[in-house]
Amino acid sequence: MARAFQFDVDPVVKQLDRILEMELAGVIYYTHYSFMVYGHARIPITAWLRDNASESLAHAQEAGEMIMRLHRRPDLGIATLPTTRHNTIDEILAESIQREEAGVELYRELLALVKDKSVVLEEYATRLISAEAVHLREMELMLMKRAPD
Repeated sequence: MARAFQFDVDPVVKQLDRILEMELAGVIYYTHYSFMVYGHARIPITAWLRDNASESLAHAQEAGEMIMRLHRRPDLGIATLPTTRHNTIDEILAESIQREEAGVELYRELLALVKDKSVVLEEYATRLISAEAVHLREMELMLMKRAPD
């Protein structure tokens, strides 16, 4: 069976493992913070956080599948989890923005590794960069205060 990849597989797999670990941490992070929401916005914010946890799981699964398609095994690991305790939705959102920005950077690094070398991985990275950018804009809007009339 031929394994003719037009790029060095090792750094690509390493980057995909970093993405996998980050997305798995996101599952735990978003789930945990869904428990910590109080107040009149609890129901929609809790649902939004749990939706993000489900999306992180789907992204982790996709990263793992990409690794398998490169004939490698995904590492068993998880990115560092935050040790902060937030008391407000704004604090949770601010930390979420930092995590999403870090995620965009991981996908951008992957894109740089595979650009013009693998259409599948290039499209995967581009799609995830776009999805994470949309999340960032949504969280920024959620943090905005209404301008006075």
